[in-house]
Amino acid sequence: MVYHFRMNDVPDRTIAPPGWLEALARSEAQLAAGQIVSGEDVMHELRESLARLEAKRSDSRRRAGPPPR
Repeated sequence: MVYHFRMNDVPDRTIAPPGWLEALARSEAQLAAGQIVSGEDVMHELRESLARLEAKRSDSRRRAGPPPR
């Protein structure tokens, strides 16, 4: 089954993790061109973006040291 719809739940540009808006824009462009967008492909891009964000956050926490008491 193939669903075609316009995404209305676009995240706020000021809080969206890096890469998410780009992935959504690519998907919408593919839909506009009549191409079928694989939801799994989009989810893969979003998961990769989230992993990069989490790694960056973890790295900055490690450099900052333990929280003050």
